[in-house]
This record gives sequence, structure tokens and C-alpha cells, in this order.
Amino acid sequence: MTDPEHQGTRPARQPPGATGLDPESEALYRLLLTRSEATVAQLAADASRSVDRVRSVLAHLVDEGFATMVADSRFRAVGPDAVLGGRIASQLGEVLGEYEALRELLNLHRAGPADAGGSQWEVVTGATAIRSRIRQLKAAAERSLCTFVRPPMVLPVPEDGLHQDLQARGVVHRILFDRAVLDIDPYADYVRHALESGDEVRFAKRLPLKVLIVDDRTVFMEEPGGERPRAIVTGNRSIAGLAATLFEQLWTAGIPATTAAEGAVRIDEDDAVLLGLLIAGLTDQSIASKLGIGLRTVQRRVRELMDLADVDTRIQLGWHAAKNGWVP
Repeated sequence: MTDPEHQGTRPARQPPGATGLDPESEALYRLLLTRSEATVAQLAADASRSVDRVRSVLAHLVDEGFATMVADSRFRAVGPDAVLGGRIASQLGEVLGEYEALRELLNLHRAGPADAGGSQWEVVTGATAIRSRIRQLKAAAERSLCTFVRPPMVLPVPEDGLHQDLQARGVVHRILFDRAVLDIDPYADYVRHALESGDEVRFAKRLPLKVLIVDDRTVFMEEPGGERPRAIVTGNRSIAGLAATLFEQLWTAGIPATTAAEGAVRIDEDDAVLLGLLIAGLTDQSIASKLGIGLRTVQRRVRELMDLADVDTRIQLGWHAAKNGWVP
């Protein structure tokens, strides 16, 4: 019978883990990450594997981009951010604005090892428990908080005391709102607080999930379905990397919630008057009567202004108009 330790020149295929590697390759990759570089013989001794087998696995890691050869028999690990980040970015480019990103994260959640990245999965159920856990995570932040906010929300308006403490400690908070929140009155206070408190705020046309990323290493993420709000918390490196990449891509594409810069798109005086009447709450028919134009003309001009602002509703148009100085 042939010794499986010496079969072939490539490791036997096994079900992949969260990294996309089979368990044997992932174990050796983790071992290599603990060293600046190592020889085949050193890794074989530490892994209690044959030299031939370790060399075969290392060749596989090099092929997959997880390791590089620095000498004939000496290897160095490629950082997980580099090797996984590029793949994640490529994958996410195809799913932005869709729920595939959420499914990708949850698939990693289910398939990944129980203690990958040094932390257990934690499940939090119920609005009160979720609020409490989020407050704990925010209070422990050292560098950054990145948040997706989309309906339905269980979050209260942020506490001023905690918020001021985080800012005093230099914690940067970036909030990306789904534009749908602009159409729902109860969320207006949350948006207003974020804008007035100095947070970096942007709006996305649509967000695929609700998530909080703390210091790019801990992820608090909704898990949809069921009658009660439910979320998971993890420090899994693959999940954290995927969530951070998703956030950066959507953040880059988002619309900054800041005063329009010089040179921004402006509108003519007639449209500004029409917008002012619309924001004041007048109906299209009343606006048409006041301006001496037809109802269809009012509706057409409002539609054109919505297209110019790249928004979907009239409430969003009002926010855009106020932000960009389109109305006095």
C-alpha cells in the first residue's frame, strides 16, 4: 500500500475552509504566518509532516498566492490582507447593491473553523441585547468605527456622552446610510445627529446589509430572518477583511453628506423657486398655479431635478437640494 504522505506532488483536495484553502494547506499557511520566513525542513519539523509533503503543500500555497519562495527551500507567507483582499474585491465587484455580499459573509460564517482568527462566533438576539452589545463594541473602539445604516433599525440616536468620548480618543466614525432612511421620519434624528456631530457621513443608493466594523477587526452583522432581530459578532479575519472591503467599495461610491464644493452642479432660478415651493409642502397643482405653468410641466421639471441629483424620491431631492444650496 502506498503511503499517503508521499503520494503525488500536490496536497490531496479536501473541503475548503473560510480562506478557500483545504485544511492541510490552511494549517501550514497559519504556521508560516508565525515566522518571518522558514525553510521546508523547519516547517516539516514543526508540523510533524514529511519534507516532501510540506514541499508539496508549499508549492500549492505559492500557486494560490498565499506564499512566496525567497530562496530555493525558503518560503515567506503573503499577508492575508493582500492575498484575500484582492480576491474579495474582485468578487464584491460583481455583487455591489445585491444581497450576494450578505450570503458570501454568512457562507463563510457557516463554513469557517470555530476559532479562526482567535475568537468565537457570538449570536445576539433581540433589540435590547443588540443595542447593549453595540454600545460595548463602540466603547471599546481604539481607531475606527464603520457603520452601514439601513431600515429597519433597532439603534437609538447615539449617546452624546459616548460619542464625545470616542471623538476625544481620536476614534474616526464613518457612517454610510442607505438613502431609504431619508424617506422615513423616525430616522431623521439619527441622520441629523450624525451630520451635526462631525462624523463622516455618506449616502448609498442601496446597502446589502447592516454592519458595524470596529477597528477593522471585529464585525457586528445582521442575520436576517426570524421574528426577532438577530446578529452575529466575530473577529474572524476573513469575515473582517470581507466586510471592510465591502464597506470601502460602497463608501467610495457613496454621496458625501457635506456642503457642495465650489464648481458643483447648480440649478437656474426658476427651478430653485419650484424646489422651494415643493419643499414648503405645496402640491404639484398648487405649484403649477403659482408659477403659471402646466401640471405636467411641474412634474417633468421635478423628474429632471431628481435625475440631476441622482435620487429616487422627492424627499431625497429635498435633502440633496438643502445640502447643495439649491434653495435659500
